[in-house]
Amino acid sequence: MQRKPVSYWHLIKRLRLYWLGFPLVFALGFGGIALSIGAQVALLAREGVSGDALVIARQIERRRDSDGKETVSYYLRYRYNAEGRAEPIEKRQSVSRRLYDRAREGQSIPVTYAWTQPERASVDLRHDRIGLIIFGTIGAIASVVTLGLGWWMLGRKLSIIRALRHGEIREARVTALERTNTEINKQQQYRLEWRDATGAEGRSMMASHNKLAAYPVGDVIIVYIDPKTGTGWWDVQVC
Repeated sequence: MQRKPVSYWHLIKRLRLYWLGFPLVFALGFGGIALSIGAQVALLAREGVSGDALVIARQIERRRDSDGKETVSYYLRYRYNAEGRAEPIEKRQSVSRRLYDRAREGQSIPVTYAWTQPERASVDLRHDRIGLIIFGTIGAIASVVTLGLGWWMLGRKLSIIRALRHGEIREARVTALERTNTEINKQQQYRLEWRDATGAEGRSMMASHNKLAAYPVGDVIIVYIDPKTGTGWWDVQVC
C-alpha cells in the first residue's frame, strides 16, 4: 500500500490544532503590550526628568463588546517642553479616571520624561504600573493556557505525525461501532473499533453517527501505526 503524502496544513485543520491560535493571540497581544509598558516604566524610573505639561484636550472613548458590556477609557492630550528640545512635544495618553476628573484644559500637570528619549513620557505613572500588572497577568495566563493546551493536544498529534511519516500501513477490519458518552454540537459521538492484519485492536477518533455509518462491521479500512507506541490511526480521519 502506498503512503499518502503528509500535508501539515491539512493536519492542522483536520486535527483542529488551530485552537492553539486563540490563546496564543492573547498571549502575544497582551504580553506585547505589557512588555512595551514595562520598558517605558523602567526607562522613566532610570532616566526620568520631572517637568510640567499643559493639558490641551480631554477625551473619553466608549466601546461595547459582543455582549453589550461597555468599556470606558480616559485620555489626556498634553504638551510639554523637554530640555534640549526647541519644539514642544505633544502626546496623548490613557490615564486614570481620578486624574482625568482632576485635570482641566489649560491646566498644568506634572510630567515625567526620559532625558535620553524625551518623547517617552507619562503624566500618570501609577496608572501605567497598574496597566503593566493587568496586561502582564492576562498575557501570562494566556501563555500558560497555550502551553498547557499545546502539550495536551500535541501529545497525541505527534503520534499521528509519526504514524503518517514513518509508521507501518495495515489493513484492518471494522468490528464494532461504539457509542460514547460525549456530545458535540448536540450530536452524539461514536467510534469505530477494528482489528488489523496482525491481530492488534484499535479505535477511531470520535465522530458523528452519520460520518461513521458508511463503514459497517466487516468493512476493510486502512490504518497507520505509530512506530513508537503501536497506536493505529484510521487514514480517513488523519490523511
